[in-house]
Amino acid sequence: MPSGKHRKFDKLGLFYILALSAIALSIIISQFVVQRYIGSQQDDSRTINVAGRQRMLSQKISKLALQIGQQNNIDSARVYAKQLRDALNLWTSSHQALLQGDTAMGITGKPSEQIKEQYESIMYEYQQIVTSAQKIDQLINDPNPDSLKLKIEINNILSHESNFLEGMDAIVFEYDREANEKVDQLRNLEIILLIFSLLVILIELIFIFRPIARNVRRTVDELIDSEGKSIEMASELSRLYEELVKSYQDLESVSYVPETPLVYATMKASGDFLMLSSRFRNAMEWKKKNVPLSFVNLLKQNGYRDEFVNGLMDILDKGLPWTGEVKLTDAMGDFIWLELFIIPSKINQNEDYKIIARNITDFKEAKIRSREINSAKIEQRVKEQQYRSVLILEGQEEERQRLGREIHDGLGQMLTALKLSLESLTPDNSIHTKKRLTDTKELLKSTLREVRRLAFNLTPTSLSDFGVVPAIRKFCQEITALSGVNVQFENSTRFVNRLESHIENNIYRIVQEAVNNAIKYAKTKEIKVSINHTPKELNISVQDHGSGFDYEKLKNSDYFQRSGHGIFNMKERTAFINGIFKLKTKPGSGTKIRISIPLD
Repeated sequence: MPSGKHRKFDKLGLFYILALSAIALSIIISQFVVQRYIGSQQDDSRTINVAGRQRMLSQKISKLALQIGQQNNIDSARVYAKQLRDALNLWTSSHQALLQGDTAMGITGKPSEQIKEQYESIMYEYQQIVTSAQKIDQLINDPNPDSLKLKIEINNILSHESNFLEGMDAIVFEYDREANEKVDQLRNLEIILLIFSLLVILIELIFIFRPIARNVRRTVDELIDSEGKSIEMASELSRLYEELVKSYQDLESVSYVPETPLVYATMKASGDFLMLSSRFRNAMEWKKKNVPLSFVNLLKQNGYRDEFVNGLMDILDKGLPWTGEVKLTDAMGDFIWLELFIIPSKINQNEDYKIIARNITDFKEAKIRSREINSAKIEQRVKEQQYRSVLILEGQEEERQRLGREIHDGLGQMLTALKLSLESLTPDNSIHTKKRLTDTKELLKSTLREVRRLAFNLTPTSLSDFGVVPAIRKFCQEITALSGVNVQFENSTRFVNRLESHIENNIYRIVQEAVNNAIKYAKTKEIKVSINHTPKELNISVQDHGSGFDYEKLKNSDYFQRSGHGIFNMKERTAFINGIFKLKTKPGSGTKIRISIPLD
């Protein structure tokens, strides 16, 4: 990409980081304010509770004083005096906590100036009640209580109680008013922070995501244009390839006579060898010490995976034959190519397997030599066209990978961060605001799924690393997770051979196009991708049980001849790799696409 575009993208990234930092800052401030308010609310609730209890305790003190004055029995009076003393201690300690704070009660003791003035206004009544209550307690505990003095102190408590209660009512109401005022302030602050966060998100959408979307759209348009040009060149190149293949076949038929297939070995159902022919031993240059005991071990020693070996043995266990090419290493370290035909047989109720094979190593080498001999003559005819076509195809793949990386690493990461930002917002109690945020989050989740699907479709890294079979298997798994449609994959004959890169790439793109078309148009919940092979060809099919369509009607209307159509693209790619394309469908019966690629 040109350096100017890099600078533009970096600039957008910087703007995005700043905007995201602003959202994060607003979230941190909001959480700090909310947590601080929660702590303050807990303190306020305890303060209001204790202040309300002061009113109740003052009434209890007055009631106990009256009960003491009405007792004729000194022992009963002293019982009430003890209750009076306990109530007085709690009343005075709570009063001091309200003014100065008490950690045991959970009160900070920081009243406002207005509440302090209200406490000052009832301080005289408070002190009079405390003093009289203490004197009553002293008089009752004297051996000979003075009833006249006792009556004076009781009347003193009763005369100051009403003023104290009136003052405490005003204090409790003021505590409640100040707490509600804090709630209103917090609500307003949350609304301001919410508006700020939404405003930052709106700015991101306008100045960051819109330019990125335009850039992506422009790149996709360029890809579509280059694909149309490549299809035109591919048609011409396909004709030249046909001539090239015919020349290969003519030369190979003249210079090489294939070996006659012979029985190379027999083995048990478990894979243990019963017999190895001398031809097999000589071809592999085995001596008695290094002869393998099992066909399974032979394949594993030559790098074949357990999945392939176990699948092959499962096919044989079902009584089915198997054919294919295997690449082995002889005792001297040289490669040996064998074309195998494994056939189950029963003799005297005992089942064994005949391994009929022929050594095709010379045939493989002859193909390489023939191509080297004729390449100079044929290359001159196709070099220029092939060069341009390859450049376009490689350019398309590179552009897909670049676009996929930008979508995944750039736009995808930004959308993920935006989703987290939205989820961290704390909306107010408005139903419309909550509904709008919920709808926005759902839309963002759908957008993220689509971005991941596009990025995966554009960059099949497993194709170049592991080959077409693992790449298609992973594609089926990923598309199942992303789309919700069950895309099954089956490699019934355990095909593991690597093909030329351009053949593998086109096979993958054909399967990708077929599966995406089925998901988009067939309205199906299940798609099956199958691979099987013979010694001569590789067969791939994509089948769904969806709505189907009238193929003949659309075919006669030249609907599939238009460049850019999915079926047109699949047919062109199949022709490009010298394959055969077949499509079977009808309305209501689903669609099956099958391609056959020669392996010779």
